[in-house]
Amino acid sequence: MHVRIHRTLLTGLMIIALVSVSSAGELKSRYTTILYSNEDQVRRFNNEVSLGSLSYLLRHRNSITAGDEVTNKVDIIIERVESILEMYPKELKFHITLLQSSNEVQETFRKKYGRDVDYIAFYAPRDKTVYVSVKDIELTVLAHEIGHVIIDFYYGIKTPQKIHEVLSQYVEEHLKD
Repeated sequence: MHVRIHRTLLTGLMIIALVSVSSAGELKSRYTTILYSNEDQVRRFNNEVSLGSLSYLLRHRNSITAGDEVTNKVDIIIERVESILEMYPKELKFHITLLQSSNEVQETFRKKYGRDVDYIAFYAPRDKTVYVSVKDIELTVLAHEIGHVIIDFYYGIKTPQKIHEVLSQYVEEHLKD
């Protein structure tokens, strides 16, 4: 009997160990927690999200690892979007979930909303989470989705989708001004 309990316990511990090895990691920034399933996603996201003319904003931020650079970039983008929209919500805290591909983004959307879409990224207001494909992400797409987040937090009530889209497109157009 004790042997069976020990085996069950050992099996349970091994499962927990395996799950924790393969489970997602997280990066915390000033405004967001970035969730990922492997380090390659962080590196790829970092490479794909180029700040371009906004790169000068990184010079006063410490970036030792790819994760540091990602959190610094995301905070810069968030602050830029707030500035463009002239909306500075209090207690802005949300998640960004990195997914491998647009297929994973679309499958996540389908599971949440029961509809097929061709998105490479989307914001889920109930979860306060932006889902992005690291394979397809770029600065303007990320800024657009963060625009949705800022609008959601700023108004604190469900805002018409058309207003969200117009303002988020405005962000894309004025990002590098």
